[in-house]
Amino acid sequence: MAPYVMEVEENRTLATTRYRHHLVVWRGKILAVGGQQDDASGASQHVINVLELDINRRRWQLLKQFTQPGGAVAIIFDAAVVAGGQLLVVFQSLDPAGPQRMFLSLDLNSKEVEHNYNLGRGTVQVLDWPHVGILARGKDGNHSHLVVQSKRSSTGDKQAMFWFEVTGKGVSGVEGPLRWTAATTHKQLPGGKGGMLLWLSPMRIIGQPTLVAVSSTAARFSWSKPQGEKVLLVAVFAIMVSGPPDQRAVHLALTSLMMMLPFGRAHLKGLQSADVPLLRNIELDAADVTALPYVGDVDLLSELHSSNVLMQEWPEKGFIIRGSGLADYRCQRLRHWQPFVIQVDLSGKHDSSVRCVSSNTWCATYSSMLTASKVVKDSAALESGAGLHLVEDNGKRIVLAISGQRRTNPGGQLVILDETAPLLGAMIDIADNSATDFEVSDVKGYTFPLAVATCTLKVAGYWLYVEYGGWHYDDQGTTKTNTGLFTIMTVPPQHNRQAMQQQQLPGVMSGAAWSALACASGGTIYLHGGLDIARFEPQESDYDLDGKPDWSFLAPVWGATDQLYYVKVSESDGSYGLGSLQHLSKIGMGPAARSGHSLTLLPASITLEMGMAEGALLLYGGSNTTEPQVSQFATNTIKPKEMLADVALDTRVWLYDLARDTWAVMKPSNPADAPPGLMHHRATFHDKQLIIFGGYKLSHKPLSIMASPDMYILDFTEQIPRWRKAPTDNLEQPGTPALGYPNSGVVPLPHVAAVALMSRSKLYLAPMPQTWRFLQTTSSSGACSTSSGQQVTWYTWWYQAGNSH
Repeated sequence: MAPYVMEVEENRTLATTRYRHHLVVWRGKILAVGGQQDDASGASQHVINVLELDINRRRWQLLKQFTQPGGAVAIIFDAAVVAGGQLLVVFQSLDPAGPQRMFLSLDLNSKEVEHNYNLGRGTVQVLDWPHVGILARGKDGNHSHLVVQSKRSSTGDKQAMFWFEVTGKGVSGVEGPLRWTAATTHKQLPGGKGGMLLWLSPMRIIGQPTLVAVSSTAARFSWSKPQGEKVLLVAVFAIMVSGPPDQRAVHLALTSLMMMLPFGRAHLKGLQSADVPLLRNIELDAADVTALPYVGDVDLLSELHSSNVLMQEWPEKGFIIRGSGLADYRCQRLRHWQPFVIQVDLSGKHDSSVRCVSSNTWCATYSSMLTASKVVKDSAALESGAGLHLVEDNGKRIVLAISGQRRTNPGGQLVILDETAPLLGAMIDIADNSATDFEVSDVKGYTFPLAVATCTLKVAGYWLYVEYGGWHYDDQGTTKTNTGLFTIMTVPPQHNRQAMQQQQLPGVMSGAAWSALACASGGTIYLHGGLDIARFEPQESDYDLDGKPDWSFLAPVWGATDQLYYVKVSESDGSYGLGSLQHLSKIGMGPAARSGHSLTLLPASITLEMGMAEGALLLYGGSNTTEPQVSQFATNTIKPKEMLADVALDTRVWLYDLARDTWAVMKPSNPADAPPGLMHHRATFHDKQLIIFGGYKLSHKPLSIMASPDMYILDFTEQIPRWRKAPTDNLEQPGTPALGYPNSGVVPLPHVAAVALMSRSKLYLAPMPQTWRFLQTTSSSGACSTSSGQQVTWYTWWYQAGNSH
């Protein structure tokens, strides 16, 4: 995850460092309710603190502190919500007479405790995995409220649930426990226990009282074993309360079900039944259930924790579930808890809409993951530099991976390319958790080059994969470059389109290896820098026992360039052609000759405020080295310091004004937070964010080339762009020298609020970087601005991830 970290003034007196507390929002301020510290005396467990955080001033202050009447007792907090001007809290008081679950109402304006009621002694014990929720039934907080408590019964065969109605009337002010029933129109089947309840939460969804239950349970499919498959199930019930005061009852009616896809499956076909919380075993088919993306095994963390799942209301939409899951061992050998967030939008008239962010989503369909990973692995082994790309197929946003076909000799030491074999690719659909591979068989003359520059663009309604340059070995083992050579492929291949076309453009002075491409809508391709062979020089190998060279060969001597070109792509009768190459001149100082850098097109909507009316090219990183395989040579040579001593990685951000034909250095507001100099990284621009991932960085202690595991964001939502860092769970171990080509890739996928990443021979899915911006305001309700420029008066937290708010 890449959260916005808000610096807050520390207040040691209030001891704001705590856990087991609740956060709620009231009038543009955050309230921290309850919680405790690791204090030796345990005093923090004997009081209820309500702390108030002023967003504008970034400062905590004490709103209210009180103890439970009857002396110093330990207090455990269960739930807290705000209803109008009332803070409603349910907590457990552990006094010598026995545990008591209490309901408390605090007037946030007068700061007086309005109500303090006992919800029933001993209904739920401390270690009974309690789930407690409050449903405020009036916006002003003065109406009656429902409180639900659940626990696992002693036999473990069902869920015990208690409902209370806080009316403020009578001697106790509380009615209950109330009778309750749960009903469904689905056929009831024998058996079932309701699964393991992970979370239970009453809330208002589109104004309607609703109960949402999340459980780890079993579902039976036509293809599964008799005991079924383990799944995560979300059950949504409508809440109705009826009856006279002395016979009040709660009625729950199942309205929708959501089920996580079983491991290795892309759909819920063959579903026969499921063990549903509060209902037990019922008959179902795939049409009765909304599919949730695979996030791994979600279960109890330990016997002392209720679960690793939390839930909250999504105002005017539905609800949000967050937690952690363990991927199946067949997908992830070293299993680690990975966070996930599931957004369920129930505001539509018909179907519910589900979006999920999880590092385990790649594991959803095991066979599909293998399909995509094979292509990525080949790409890494070949050091092709093809990367990951975004294309569209039948209206879907698809991740494209390309690699060359390869085979090795029996000893496995040399990579021998088979030029008669097809070129391989994979189309990865994250939303549907599926991947398909394809072949481009018409590859005559294609040399499966290394170190190419690539991009994708749409021309005449079709997506094109464009590849420039690279180098390869000929039949005699001599290094050959593809200077001026462009390769264009239609992706996915179409029966009415020529699959692969190659065109040699004359007059190219830009390098053939590790140059940078940027594609623009309308068919324009920009090309900058790279390495090319300046000459060949004799080089001798190690010496034999007689002091004579074993053998000698002609080694290429490379040189870097700083040229910038553009070329137009056109279409005619299913074939594509390139116009003449146009050399863009440099006026003033521009970036020095380099390779391994990135070139990204910024739209005019972003650059207009910078005085660049027609957009700009953003260049970042790259190296002055003239060795295309600097990492392998540096890590395998006896004297790596000599190899790396003259290597420089540029950390400046360069902008090329397309209208004025000029280069300039852009200065972000926080240069100290800029990424280190990078080479062979990947960059893309999405929704006012430049996203950079992967590549190499230069380490000075000791002097070596290191893999970069982080994602960096240059945020253009600020008046002056600002750098941010989003760690990606250490794709490479820190301190490990880079061995082999990094094979980096980054593709933003806003429709699933995620970013697809490629590192070496593996694919990853990371949450979309989130953008927060806080504004100074004199309004008592507070305000924030999203990265799309909207002004939002808010009463809860909103984040910007892609295009969702």
